Amino acid sequence: MKKHLFAAVVLAVAFGATACSQGNDNPPATTAPTTEATTQALTTTASPETTGEEEEYMEEDYVTGVITKIEDQILTVKSNEEDTEKRYDISKADISQEYPFSEGDTVEITFAAENTADPVPALNVDVMESIIGLNTDPSVSGTVTEATDTTLTLKTEDGETCTVSIANAYVVAKDGIDVDKQATITYIGDLDDNAMAVKVVMEDSYDTAEAERNAFIGKIIQNTGDNLVLESADSDFYTFVSEDLDFSPYQLGDMVQIFYNGTITSKEITALEVMKK
Repeated sequence: MKKHLFAAVVLAVAFGATACSQGNDNPPATTAPTTEATTQALTTTASPETTGEEEEYMEEDYVTGVITKIEDQILTVKSNEEDTEKRYDISKADISQEYPFSEGDTVEITFAAENTADPVPALNVDVMESIIGLNTDPSVSGTVTEATDTTLTLKTEDGETCTVSIANAYVVAKDGIDVDKQATITYIGDLDDNAMAVKVVMEDSYDTAEAERNAFIGKIIQNTGDNLVLESADSDFYTFVSEDLDFSPYQLGDMVQIFYNGTITSKEITALEVMKK
């Protein structure tokens, strides 16, 4: 009996050792070899791509001067500092301007330093003073939302609302000022603070010759023979001059409409035509 029991114990120990040996030869699935995808992911993480060559630094220079000639995309500019002229190609430049280029404009042109090309390729062009701008009153376009005999309220294209005085305005319209219609107003002053309209053009007259003219309506408070001084509804004064027109028929207190050249904010405004209102 003891011999049989001893043999059974030996067999049990041997079987257990064999099982442990088999377990060591086959590790759990959680320690399986790394797959190809995992290897690639690890490789990518460990070795990020480089950004390549650094951008080359370009030194810039600039000139401030007056445009003396315009040839398509070529501006000839006379430098204020060196009193010399040079041509600049603006075809690929970033341009900051409100009005088209004109001879006499003051500009600042940025370009690559030590560039010897002719014309010099411009990088940036900034119009510092525009001849057209100096002779043009500002304007704004939008939809008329309210109108009276003396004021007009406009919702501008950028969503803002402004109210301007039109008591002295030259109105160009086939059917008068209509609410919910488009209009362009030429004005002076601040749109946020009761600006004065000098011209109102409704959309039905945008393409007319009258819309291209500038005029002002006011009361004569002075007539010296060679100039007329008009007073606006806001008690501002505007002096009109001309070497060709005869101002003698017009009396103090007359309401007149004067067509003019340039801007209404000039110290002396060049009158082109006068008529009683």
